[in-house]
Amino acid sequence: MWYEALIALRHLRAEKSRSLSIVTWLSTLGVALGVLALVGGFSVTRGFERAFQEKILGLTAHVLVRDFGIRFEAHREVATRIEGVEGVLGTSPMTFSEAMISAKGGTTGVIIKGILPQRARRVLEVPEYMIEGDLLDLEGRREGLPGLIVGAELAEKINVKRGDILNLISPLKSPDPDEWNAGSATPSAQPFQVRGVFRAGFHEYDARLAYMALPEAQAFFGLGDNVLGIEVAVADPLRAEAAAEAIREALGMADFQVKAWQKQNKNLFASLMYQRVAILIVLSVMVLLAACNVAAMLIMLVLERRKEISILKAMGAKSGGILRLFILEGMSIGAMGTALGLVLAYGLFVGLLSSGIALDPSVYGIARLPIIFSPLDYLSAAIGATLITFGATILPALRAARQPPVEGIREALR
Repeated sequence: MWYEALIALRHLRAEKSRSLSIVTWLSTLGVALGVLALVGGFSVTRGFERAFQEKILGLTAHVLVRDFGIRFEAHREVATRIEGVEGVLGTSPMTFSEAMISAKGGTTGVIIKGILPQRARRVLEVPEYMIEGDLLDLEGRREGLPGLIVGAELAEKINVKRGDILNLISPLKSPDPDEWNAGSATPSAQPFQVRGVFRAGFHEYDARLAYMALPEAQAFFGLGDNVLGIEVAVADPLRAEAAAEAIREALGMADFQVKAWQKQNKNLFASLMYQRVAILIVLSVMVLLAACNVAAMLIMLVLERRKEISILKAMGAKSGGILRLFILEGMSIGAMGTALGLVLAYGLFVGLLSSGIALDPSVYGIARLPIIFSPLDYLSAAIGATLITFGATILPALRAARQPPVEGIREALR
């Protein structure tokens, strides 16, 4: 094995062949760029997945429990039963209604979420995203007006800030179709006071969501004592599905719908997974092209070294030794390129891009390009590049190993 490594190193240096030396360095650079692209794809796609997960877990409950019917009046008793399940940290009833919001900056559609601020603080992370006011400011009336907490992008769109007055317009006074009639279908409007502004960094929430105290939401939307569902916080969000299963068993499968946050947002995470696979497949083409360069370089090397191969075989070298020699040469190029690519990736993605690149939230959903440093991503890219490079060395190495000794000697005597 030692002589094969020494000869491989000498071939790679190619002191008598400047063209091969250039091709060697270009092949190494190609592998490095391929590894850089793979690491970047891993880091960015993982970053997007982590960013969306954090935003969703910040403003969405770990588990949502809903009644299969329209009326969910027994929510207090159900919440008590849920809180008795092991691993449950807290519960909070909520409503979810569509409305129009009108202020001096214009009119737009909005989603109104009715909550109990004291209990919602135990379930949601909204207080951490508040940039004006506090979640508890929703409690009570001030100047005779109920309060709203709105998303930052929504506040900018309709040009309001904390303390401003806006009008909320509800298209229906009851969600029950049996109660719809000409009178109840007439839109109703009511003034509200902006009590706070939050910024979650997720466009769908910041631009469309507003919070209201649960009693005010029930009265405004004609819900009576009904709620849409009960939000539940569990000790381990990543094991929310197991907690949801325990809640199902405690409540009974036939009466309630229980969904963990993963299932509530399954379409979003499925699209992220498909995008990740597609991006990594496309970026892997760069490594394949670099491997083709390695194969082409080895083929050139085999053709140039036919006489040396024949002499080695005449001196007793086995075909297996020749095979290992050229595989070592290709793998050496792959190893150097992989190492260089990992260093470049770390310097670029962790050093330069981690400072933040602005994105259009309306397109990407988040305001900054998320990059996650994970040793597993670097290891995956290195293993992938190594395997692809190894595959590229097989055919040239086999061709060299199968060359008859007499062929190169005959060529040398001409």
